[in-house]
Amino acid sequence: MPETIGPAIARDRLSARLRELRASQGLSPAEVAERLHWPESAIEEMESGRSLPSPRKLEDLLGLYGVEGLAAENLFLLDHIARSRFWWARHGMSEAYQDFVAYEAEAGRICIYQPLVVPGLLQTRRYAVAAAATILGVAEDDPAIVARADVRLERQGRVADRVASGERVEFVAIVDEVVLRRRIGGDDVMREQLGHLAEQAGLPHVTLVVLPTALGGHPGLGGVFELLEHESDPGLSTVFIESATDDQILRGAAVGTYRQIVTKLRSTGLAGDDAVALVREIHAEI
Repeated sequence: MPETIGPAIARDRLSARLRELRASQGLSPAEVAERLHWPESAIEEMESGRSLPSPRKLEDLLGLYGVEGLAAENLFLLDHIARSRFWWARHGMSEAYQDFVAYEAEAGRICIYQPLVVPGLLQTRRYAVAAAATILGVAEDDPAIVARADVRLERQGRVADRVASGERVEFVAIVDEVVLRRRIGGDDVMREQLGHLAEQAGLPHVTLVVLPTALGGHPGLGGVFELLEHESDPGLSTVFIESATDDQILRGAAVGTYRQIVTKLRSTGLAGDDAVALVREIHAEI
């Protein structure tokens, strides 16, 4: 098992393995529940990842399925990792947002489409604070704003650490041109942000794509999203959609749909030196 695995992936792998083991025994959730004298809902919640089995319950399940030795040890390790509280758990975020940060922290390919503001992984602290305060309509020193900025900077740091350690991480940031021209936080904040964006776009693992306003309509007009992909285990790939009232994590067929959107946007917009040149041009205009 890879040492870099985190709680979100551990939980998904454990729930998937429990489903596979039950199916290999030819048992239904109801039959397992009857044999172990548990409610059927407990089996369904464990196999969906909505809850984790206690060590005793996991032992009972593995005993029923005839799993022992190294195979059992690996499942107990997955359960232990899935229960770990990583850095994002201390910020009081929604459960969906915590899951998103967990998946992002382990994704090999991160693709963000942002038509409104600079993507969080590329924001400066001053821009992050100004953007969050504007969106939520509160003061920049509000604890909720400070927490959001802290999370964004920690997310950036984690990606940078993974890259520095030699881990393969690809980051694709797709933005509308209007994002570069919308002066969040005032001229000084925006100049700093655009300078930082141009610098980050020059890193080997970062691809910046800018969709010119003159382009007109494009597939990204459906709204903000972040696609998180795991090449070694495609079943763990997810799409995160954030809104002012609700956060959603999508899986399954939705991943393929958003992957196609990313492909179309990348082929349509300005990328590489052309994207950076536009960023620097707008920076010079401020």
